[in-house]
Amino acid sequence: MKIWFLTPTFPPVHGGSETQAFTLAAGLVRRGHRVQVLTERYPGTSETEVLDGVRVHRVATDPERWSSPDCVPWEERCFGLLRDAERLVRRGEVDVLQTFCQVGALLGAMMKAALDCPLVVSMNETTPHTDPFGDARSRLVFGGLPHDRVVAGSRAFAEQALDYGADPAKLHLVRYGVDETLYGEVTPEAVREARAWMGTGPQDRIVLLVGRFKERKGQRELVEAMTHVVRDHPRARAVLVGSLNSASAAYKRALEEDIARAGLAGRVALRTSDRPYGGMSALYRAADVVVQPSHSEGLGLSAIEAVLAGRPLVATRVPGLSEVLENCPGTVGVPPRDPASLARAISAVLADPDAAARDAERAEEAARREFTAEAMVNGYLKVYEQAVSARGGAWR
Repeated sequence: MKIWFLTPTFPPVHGGSETQAFTLAAGLVRRGHRVQVLTERYPGTSETEVLDGVRVHRVATDPERWSSPDCVPWEERCFGLLRDAERLVRRGEVDVLQTFCQVGALLGAMMKAALDCPLVVSMNETTPHTDPFGDARSRLVFGGLPHDRVVAGSRAFAEQALDYGADPAKLHLVRYGVDETLYGEVTPEAVREARAWMGTGPQDRIVLLVGRFKERKGQRELVEAMTHVVRDHPRARAVLVGSLNSASAAYKRALEEDIARAGLAGRVALRTSDRPYGGMSALYRAADVVVQPSHSEGLGLSAIEAVLAGRPLVATRVPGLSEVLENCPGTVGVPPRDPASLARAISAVLADPDAAARDAERAEEAARREFTAEAMVNGYLKVYEQAVSARGGAWR
């Protein structure tokens, strides 16, 4: 099959949605399908490149284009990407058009009739209601666009789609999967390098949180929890690793102020991630416990990655993360927005490392069954086959 992905962000940008899109694309290529990606061009990236067999086309959407004399700025901001899409994506060269967010779904809906192909949409907006006109936009995207199929990566995303008017007959649950081969053995040298990168010493007990710097990730609750943890475990050090892509610089500054106010300088560190795709395994392996104190998640790929790396996991019982906790016995669930409960759970893991290691091993075995990239690729291929067949086409 000839498949085009439309996604505003793609590796080397870090995040759960980027990891999902790349894992799916690479898995489809390994099955013999042709996948091309239309995405944003960031500094240091090429206009066209091939990553694990996936051809990636990157286009710049900078303000200079908006102010060109032959453009109307409003139109360029709203529809400028269509010019790039028309140049790259041609009728007859697409069997399936796949998008991964609401803006991608809108763009795809404008393209599908001209390309004469089915449109399959997946949404990765965890809290779309917080965006301007978010509820109305979501009702349009899920209930009003001419997409052929909606794929939800978790129960939480499936419920969101139905709440916003998605047709149940077109909705498919295909749980996100992680390439478990990225989380195999890690050399002692790589772990030492990861500890040095995080600014921790060999005797420190590392509490790791991976996630974009944004309020719903619950980083402020971890900072507050660490005021209690360090009393019982003086060598405990929390490291918050994230990015500012689709995040908040103001929130990161607030975290820095929280750390200083709590007297935790040297005990809680913020690190902006610049590690390549697949380069997180050593960070997880260096951790004594990984925490995910989010207020909401679509699923929580970083939580799954931590479990696959064999690390104890403490996560909040919220939609999305609850799906990980339920399917990976040995993980620890805590209430959201509750720093005291989070501190007790972290301290309990640090207090009994042998028990924590046994629980982590049990959870890892379950994750390798429940959250596989192979199952995700199989699920998407079935959806593509149905979408193509429903339009009277053939996919092989």
